[in-house]
Amino acid sequence: MPKPASGPTSSPTPRLPVADGPAKPSSDVSWRWFWPFVAICLVLQAVLAVDCARQWTPTHDEYWHLPIGLRMWKSGRFDDDVINPPPVRLWAAIPLALGGAKPGDIDSRLDVGDIGDAFWKANGDQSRGWFFWGRLMIVPLATLTGLAIVVWSRSWYGERAALISVLLWACCPTALANSAIVTHDLALAAFWTLTLLALARFAERPTWRRAILFGVLLGLTPLTKLTGLILVPLSVVLWFVLRWGTGTRPISPVANSIGVNPASEHLAASSRFRTTFLQWVLAISVSLVVINACYLFRGTGTPLGGLKLASSRLQAAQQVNGLTSLPVLLPTDFVAALDRLSQDLERRHPVYLDGEWSDRPFVRYYAAALSYKLPISTLILVLVSLMSVARPRPNSQDWRHGVFLLIAASILPILASGSSNQIGIRYVLPTIPLLCVFASQSARWLRFEGVSLRSVWTKRLVWAMLIAAPLSLRFHPHHLAYFNVIAGGPLNGRWHLVDSNLDWGQDLYALKTYLDQQHVDDVGLAYFGTVSSDSIGIKSHVPPSRFPQAGWYAISANFVQGRPHAIRGDDGKRQNVDLEQFGYFRFFEPVTTIGYSIYVYRISQQDVARYATALQQLQRE
Repeated sequence: MPKPASGPTSSPTPRLPVADGPAKPSSDVSWRWFWPFVAICLVLQAVLAVDCARQWTPTHDEYWHLPIGLRMWKSGRFDDDVINPPPVRLWAAIPLALGGAKPGDIDSRLDVGDIGDAFWKANGDQSRGWFFWGRLMIVPLATLTGLAIVVWSRSWYGERAALISVLLWACCPTALANSAIVTHDLALAAFWTLTLLALARFAERPTWRRAILFGVLLGLTPLTKLTGLILVPLSVVLWFVLRWGTGTRPISPVANSIGVNPASEHLAASSRFRTTFLQWVLAISVSLVVINACYLFRGTGTPLGGLKLASSRLQAAQQVNGLTSLPVLLPTDFVAALDRLSQDLERRHPVYLDGEWSDRPFVRYYAAALSYKLPISTLILVLVSLMSVARPRPNSQDWRHGVFLLIAASILPILASGSSNQIGIRYVLPTIPLLCVFASQSARWLRFEGVSLRSVWTKRLVWAMLIAAPLSLRFHPHHLAYFNVIAGGPLNGRWHLVDSNLDWGQDLYALKTYLDQQHVDDVGLAYFGTVSSDSIGIKSHVPPSRFPQAGWYAISANFVQGRPHAIRGDDGKRQNVDLEQFGYFRFFEPVTTIGYSIYVYRISQQDVARYATALQQLQRE
């Protein structure tokens, strides 16, 4: 039988821009300044983060995260605040363990706030320095995330797109702020991004090595924060998104005429399916091994009925017939973390959005948070990229890539929108790197040379947003309190969002400097933070409740907006703050604002009388 002639070969046709749309950027454009530009962006981000780490007071949760990491190194126990897995805390506490920091009392079981107090008391004036060293361990995670973004966007959309993505990441105040504090959120964003990148590589070319790498990262991600468990079912969905339409097609009559055996083709397809299934089994198995190894396999295999669980959901699982004796293939401390998380999700938290307090979640909370906290340049380039996703035909590679990123970026905001734990954009931080990759598709418009008015203006818009991107860093070092122009900037952010979006206790050191400059010896302080003001030399007392008195006051923005929480009393012990207990401060104009998170007031007797008159008029109405 004569050998069939091969089809004609031709040189690749150059991609030409069409008159009404963007050109796809080539992925093999050589530019000598590519990696230097990437390095400049990531180094700038790291330098600014280090400067924030140097200036900021330990933030609310950070106050115990770092000391708990040190306690783990000293005691070998993982049962302090089990809701957060140990790796991030252990990683951040390495300089403290090597440098001789003192954990305080490690033999007693303490509340998380007391753990922070014990650490601060044991280390005295050195405490601030230890927190700085712990924060330095988090900064490289932002750089690692930036590199993953670059590799990802470069492989899918080209080098120009990669430069856009790293610029947006480096100029994101929320990402920068979270890279300067010892919390679990940036670590989750880093490994979430790496895991999905590994999944994309695994889906595009399944190999055993890629399956193992994906499995390792799939196991590491929930070890940064339990939210990472969402990646297990999400990865299955995203796998099919990338694989959709890439399978073997039916054998055509032409193929039959040249001797292709349909049976052998189906056999090969069955073999590929079996291999892929086994690769997935391997990946899931590796992830389980990674999780268990982190906890030294302590309690792995304990029957479900033998675990002490407090949440109603997991207790209900224990009551199911046949599950009681089922061995749990996870460490007991990890199961305890899941139990604590489930308990937290069952509780109601006060939620604030656009001037309104509620004990129920706002469905639009995280959509609003992203629209207020992301730079305008990022938001607009995401919208421009949506135009690009709509253009390719369904099941094309570009379409699959776009859908992959949109699903991956939207899953956390969608799930969190039904949760009552809506206290900060940090809970959906992994969304931001994915949006940077997605927005990088706007690079297609930079090569456009057509005459369509819409496309010309789109190209100009993209350039304008790239030039304006660094402007989001102009509020340095107050990146945690950043709000874009949609929200009215940091000064007006409190009318839209509070809590860790704005005020997480980061400016107590700056308040101390201001009070010293103004020679204020005693101040009424309602501080949304966990560091004791007395421990850094601020003499303070609790402000009057519900009604003002003359004097100097420093009130955290959260309490000005009415946030219920807790503060340090005059004796240094924590006491509860009710809803709107200090909301009356909204009536007065502050003397100054410390870092956009603490409002300083100097109230006179005339101000008190003016407030009383206004209150009487309001009551008569």
